[in-house]
Amino acid sequence: MTRKPIIGITPDINDIEAPETEYVVRKNYADAVLSAGGLPFILPFGAASDLYLQEIDGLLVTGGMFDIDPKLYRQAARIAYVMKPERTAFEKALIEGARNRGMPILGICNGMQLLAVCLGGGLVQDIPSEVEGAFEHKPAQSASITHHDIEVVSRSRHLDLAAGTVHAVNSVHHQSVLPADSYDVLAAASDSVIEALEAREGGFAVGVQWHPEYGASKIDDAVWRGFLAAAAQFSSNIR
Repeated sequence: MTRKPIIGITPDINDIEAPETEYVVRKNYADAVLSAGGLPFILPFGAASDLYLQEIDGLLVTGGMFDIDPKLYRQAARIAYVMKPERTAFEKALIEGARNRGMPILGICNGMQLLAVCLGGGLVQDIPSEVEGAFEHKPAQSASITHHDIEVVSRSRHLDLAAGTVHAVNSVHHQSVLPADSYDVLAAASDSVIEALEAREGGFAVGVQWHPEYGASKIDDAVWRGFLAAAAQFSSNIR
């Protein structure tokens, strides 16, 4: 029997000062990995990132309602921030370690933004105040509902996406990724906000600003198929 690729999923964490601190991750992240042919494993925070990378075949960096410290992308803070330094440091170490190993990485929402930062890029700290003519990217509705279109603007090395196609997606974010030489913009909204990226060199490293774990858009299947195919290939090469 062919071994299913093991996908490490980063969780969020509740108030780290509370004695009842919990790791939390939405069920649909694991469900999406299972449906695409992988085995999902949750990765608790800590100094064990290198040990985790020895066991998994792909890294899924999830979203979260917090921001990345702008010092990590060479900017000064221009707005009030809610940050989770412990989580960000843990995920940053995982991304950098996975890149060194050529391990496939999929970053979703905040995970896409951290992937961009790890690749040397920067962020728009606040879309409404920094992007002229931007529409609402953080609507007051469930992420199970699509609310704006994106256009695939370049050919992917790893995803089966046709340039020029338009898809409705369920983005929920107030920050966005800036262009950088180290990655290609795969998709963008009509207001120029970047909605997907891919590293220009190395193995599979893709970020999407929307939430494909909900399966709300036709483009989501291509994201999961590409990621799991890359993880399966990585597994077959090293196991």
